[in-house]
Amino acid sequence: MEGRGHDRRGDHQALSDAVRRVERQTGGQVLSAERVPFDGRDVNRVKVVDSSGRVRIYMDDPQSRGEAPRTRGDDNDND
Repeated sequence: MEGRGHDRRGDHQALSDAVRRVERQTGGQVLSAERVPFDGRDVNRVKVVDSSGRVRIYMDDPQSRGEAPRTRGDDNDND
């Protein structure tokens, strides 16, 4: 779509990078990944199953490079 300012190739690359980053940091298996709107911009939502079988959802914001992807707030626990 012209005029919307989206770079589909860049979006796809950012999503691929997010998947690799989450795989590397968690050691889990990625179930799905998609771009979703959040706070006026698109972020990468990556769903992962961890070694204990729990499904975790990580939100990776391409604008905050250098930070680790965060899980959803209600998904954190203190194991």
